[in-house]
Amino acid sequence: MTASAISVIKAIEINRPGLSETKRNLLLFFCQGHYLALGGDALFGEALYAVEHGVALDDLSEPDVLEPPHSGALNAINGVLQRYADLSPADLRTLIQASAPWQLAMKSVGSPRIELAWLRDWFTRPDETDDPADERPTRKQLAAWAARNA
Repeated sequence: MTASAISVIKAIEINRPGLSETKRNLLLFFCQGHYLALGGDALFGEALYAVEHGVALDDLSEPDVLEPPHSGALNAINGVLQRYADLSPADLRTLIQASAPWQLAMKSVGSPRIELAWLRDWFTRPDETDDPADERPTRKQLAAWAARNA
């Protein structure tokens, strides 16, 4: 089940209160990408757009009923916060701008929308998933997690 970007933002705010809107938007890029890499559908339905200073979302309106993200989504959000939330917005921006999804969107003639397939491909590439010096789960562990949570 896909959450709304607002519910993901609320989950981020609960765990890391006081972040700027810019930093929250940058973290949404990583939340969406890592969640897609776990083999799920999109974490949230709203589109991310590449902009000169990172990423942006369409104007968000809070739904009448705000459903919190499910436990698997919260685990992914918390994992992103542990990995990225202590980085400065400038560092997050540098990581995003070095990514293929952001670069492809910026080069797009029609729209700077960051496609979900681009994010999935980027966050499942071997450099991201199979670094033996990294304490994050390997591709095999991620597949087992996805099978348990399907």
